Amino acid sequence: MLFGEIIGQREVKQRLLNMVRDDRTPHALMLFGPAGTGKLALAVAMVQYLACGNRGDGDSCGVCPSCMKFGKLVHPDLHFVVPVLKAGGITAPPVTDDFIVDWREALLSDHYITENLWYEAIGAENKQGIINVRESESIIRKLSFKPYESDYRMMVLWLPEKMNLPAANKLLKLIEEPPDKTLILMVSEHTERIIPTILSRTQLLHVPPLTDTEIREGLKQQGTGDEQLIEDAANRANGNFSLALQTLRQDESESHNFELFTRLMRLCYARNIIEINTWVDQGAGIGRERQKQFIDYSLHLLRENFMLHMENGTLNYMSGREREFALKFSPFIHHGNVFDLVEAFGLAGNHIEANGNPRIILMDLSIRVIRLLMQKPAAAE
Repeated sequence: MLFGEIIGQREVKQRLLNMVRDDRTPHALMLFGPAGTGKLALAVAMVQYLACGNRGDGDSCGVCPSCMKFGKLVHPDLHFVVPVLKAGGITAPPVTDDFIVDWREALLSDHYITENLWYEAIGAENKQGIINVRESESIIRKLSFKPYESDYRMMVLWLPEKMNLPAANKLLKLIEEPPDKTLILMVSEHTERIIPTILSRTQLLHVPPLTDTEIREGLKQQGTGDEQLIEDAANRANGNFSLALQTLRQDESESHNFELFTRLMRLCYARNIIEINTWVDQGAGIGRERQKQFIDYSLHLLRENFMLHMENGTLNYMSGREREFALKFSPFIHHGNVFDLVEAFGLAGNHIEANGNPRIILMDLSIRVIRLLMQKPAAAE
């Protein structure tokens, strides 16, 4: 993967290039920031540049034997760690090697892959992956070997926040005192979920959201010529290129979440308990990962409707369809209820994450929304 294939992030790319060129590559580096910013692609581009036999000032050569292997993600000194879960035929706690073929295919097909898309790729969209102790043992074993072809052992650890506590504790000594010429490159979206003893042993590098201009240019590179579709996707993305791609492709789950949200709001406003009960049955049957996606999507739309209500149209990130709905709905999202609505959806998301009963959670959420939509705007407005 070449730096030139990654959208935007000029400053981050330059810092990574300088680390390698100046021989200041840290033994443990963490790229962190919001989803869809290219962190994982940057990590792979950096290790490819580190191993390239004919690298230039700004990128890997792309044609040497090392680069050719990186292009297929099969270089013997490159190791991946990703969240996984038990699948058919796997009896021991699962590790990345059990899914490595699927992982390579998924990452090569989408450099901006998300956690949910990864789970869908392995047929586990309704479950949550983890990084377990057996994986930590595998990491320690792999990094104890001498490099095969390059000067470095390279480990890309995607979403270290998915490590359970025993797994994280087992890696502390390795991260603090790795073998010489070792790079452990972590890619995180939620550093607050990582234990402090891991964070303190890594060099942190923030990867910011992409600009709207960068997202537009990236979408054009995908071969789309429809300017309105590109504009809708860029406005909806809020710096997240993966989200822009989903919008551009009119992702089925995105459309489904829009329909779920708008229907819930209309039913709650009408206090139609019978139909709300039907909606709850529908929402409870889609699986936990899709329920979590729905909660995240709902929080996004609440924010956008509130900003529209406050007449901050320039701060809106909505598609044309979402904006059309918001023009009618936004008057009902105001200072008097927006914070409680966000809290209600956030609480529902936490309960879903904790494997609560989805029907109870969604019914409780619906009742809260009924009450909150009836609230009048705050006097200050």
